[in-house]
Parts: sequence; C-alpha cells; structure tokens
Amino acid sequence: MNSVKANIINEVQKLFLKKKIIVFLLITAIICFLSAFFVSSIQAKLVFIALNSLSFPMMTLSIFANIFLPLFIFMAVSELFSGEVSDKSLKLVLIRPISRFKVFISKNVAVVIYIIINLLVVFIVSMVSIMFLHQGFTIQSIPQIVFAYFIDIIPAVVLAIFATFIAQFFKSSSGALITCILSYIGIKILSMFIKGMNNSIFTSYLNWYSIWLTGSSSFLRNINILFMVLSYGIIFFTVGYYIFDKKEV
Repeated sequence: MNSVKANIINEVQKLFLKKKIIVFLLITAIICFLSAFFVSSIQAKLVFIALNSLSFPMMTLSIFANIFLPLFIFMAVSELFSGEVSDKSLKLVLIRPISRFKVFISKNVAVVIYIIINLLVVFIVSMVSIMFLHQGFTIQSIPQIVFAYFIDIIPAVVLAIFATFIAQFFKSSSGALITCILSYIGIKILSMFIKGMNNSIFTSYLNWYSIWLTGSSSFLRNINILFMVLSYGIIFFTVGYYIFDKKEV
C-alpha cells in the first residue's frame, strides 16, 4: 500500500510539472470568470438571459464537462501513458520494486486527482464570479451545486479510463491524444443518429447532474445508469490493464 501511495504522489508530481497542465488550469479559471462577466454584462439588455447562483455554475459545468474536461483528460492520459513510452521514462518506472498493476492503478488515480482539481477550480471560480458580480447569490443553492459537481466526477473518471484503454495502443502522446479526441467526437456523432445509443453510451452522461436535479428520471433509473457507467469503466480498465501488462517497453 505504501508503494502505491508513493507512486501516486510521483505520478501527480510528474503531471503537474508539465507546464501545459498548469496553463490549462489557469485558462479554465479565466474562461469561467470571463463567461460570468460577459453574461452579466448582456443580461440587462437581453431579458431572456438570467444569471443567478444556481444557473451559472450549472451552465459552466455543462459546457466544461462536455468540451474542455474531455480534452484535458485526454492530454493527461496521453502524457502519463503513451508519452512515457515514447520518451522511455516508463522503463525507469517498471524497474522499480512495484508491480505493473500498481503502476497502472497509480497513473489512473493521478488522472482522477487531476479531474477533481479541474472540477474544483471550475466550482470555485464560478461561485466567486457569482458573488463578485452580485448576481443573486444564495446559500441555499450551494448544496445542489456541490452535488452536481460531485456526481459528474463518476462519468468523467470512466471517460479517463476509456482514454487509458486507447492510449495503450500508441507509443506517442500525440497519436493517443488525436485518437482519443476523434473517438470521443465520433461517439457523440453516432449517438445522435443511431436510435437508442444516446441512452446506452457513457459519454451521454457527462452532465449527469441534470438528470438527478431536474427529476426527469426515477431514482431506480439513475441507479441503473450508475451501474451501466461503472460497467463501462470496469471493462475499459480490465482490457487496458491487460494490454499494459503485456506491453514491451
């Protein structure tokens, strides 16, 4: 257990030592604040736009979870897996007295931590933006917002495991990144045209909070969705680890 903990810390440090990872976190914070400022400046002129302590953080989460977060996840996964194969640093990790399974777990946990940090940044900046712009901030809306950001961690983690699976087929971070992006876009497009696919594919639930908070689905239905999404994660994790374990570096 100590070796896993140490390796997780090592993987997180490697991830955040990359300048572009920090840059994208800063860009995320800036975009969130500028979005709040922009909507606030035009809502007085456009009566159909309403910005408040609940709608803006939710709107920001929806956009971020479907567009920016997948890109950041793909970048992080590509760097920790395919990137280390191309620069030969994965060999140095594997000669340590730690099993490949623990290395695989550590890298995935590092990506999960990165996802949580990204969502935390979006949450904090969204809330600060609302308070700074005095847009009807109410304490009562905080539990709903926290729940929304928390529940969206699950499909984001499954997406990261999916990216990990794809990354095992590449020896360069650029190849893995491009394939992950194209696969994600392809799945999104297919789910629009193939009947029933939108309800049975994990990428459709990146804004899962909307189903929970609007009450558009029963509790039992939400639990079924949870198990379905987790099933995708288990399959991608199992196959991804199998390929990782057999890979020659």
